[in-house]
Amino acid sequence: MHSHDPEDTPCPVCGKAYDQRVVVARGDRWADVFGGPPFSFITKYARRCASRYDVEEERARGESERVVYFHDDGPAGGR
Repeated sequence: MHSHDPEDTPCPVCGKAYDQRVVVARGDRWADVFGGPPFSFITKYARRCASRYDVEEERARGESERVVYFHDDGPAGGR
């Protein structure tokens, strides 16, 4: 997982600043990518966007990969 400086390039899906991003590939398990239990991570990030385009590497990822951009808009249940 990679933390993001809000002044850098915004999320390519929604155009807003994102807090973290992660690249996932077909066959990855939750523990391989995120560590901790799914519920704790999902509740931290209210909004998630997925794209093949990686703004930090300025390139499209392979067909079996996606970049997930996590937006810290407060607790997921509080929207």
